[in-house]
Amino acid sequence: MFCAATASAEVTPQPVDLKPIRDKLLVFADSAKGFYVLYLGDGKSPERRLFYGTGKTLYEQRIIGYSRNGQQWSLSTWAPRIAEMRPGSFEQKSDGTYLKSCDGKDDHVLTLLTGDKAKAVLDGMPVMTEMLVQRPHLLARDDAGVYYYVDRLAERYGGKGYRVFVGKKGAMKQMDLTDLAADSGGEVFSTKTGDLRLTRTASADGGNKATWIRGDKREELVTLNVDVNSPLIFRDLGVYKFTGTICDNI
Repeated sequence: MFCAATASAEVTPQPVDLKPIRDKLLVFADSAKGFYVLYLGDGKSPERRLFYGTGKTLYEQRIIGYSRNGQQWSLSTWAPRIAEMRPGSFEQKSDGTYLKSCDGKDDHVLTLLTGDKAKAVLDGMPVMTEMLVQRPHLLARDDAGVYYYVDRLAERYGGKGYRVFVGKKGAMKQMDLTDLAADSGGEVFSTKTGDLRLTRTASADGGNKATWIRGDKREELVTLNVDVNSPLIFRDLGVYKFTGTICDNI
């Protein structure tokens, strides 16, 4: 299947209406001027939602786990800048205190806000879906430490809208994507400066090979697992300056 290149610049986080559950929301603050809005469900539905912001906007967090033992509970959240795919956590301890934890690097004891203070947060800060509308798709590098990275829109936004970045860590540049070819054999991301080709092969290590082709020059790349290399992608490459997650600052 051949697909025209699509841009994702127009896709942004969407507003979230909390009015139906407003009376069941818990509002917290930390010592670094961060605010958290938590919904633990209504007792009938397992739905849980957490939002976080540092002064202007609250962004929804991706909850990936939940556990409870009596009054003690813990939410695990997606934290792409923490090594080894470890999550962030938001929890109530057995002594009744609340804690936001980011693998020991940006931990905060939280203060529960009530009355006018909680109302000021809910009335004064827009609530949005996740800050990051893209997801990692492909990561590779050459022997000189030049990285080749492709992301795409999250499934809720259609799952396409690919973007291509090339460069060394901290100096990645977005390439103009002119065409995309995708079929059972792989994908070709054509840019004004060259083609990034991802082919799929039946091999024990995952079956993907990547090649950068520019004119007559063809360079085989080392493909990298996007999950294992999440801190590299979301912190070191410099593509994402702000993640909107509770562990953005590590």
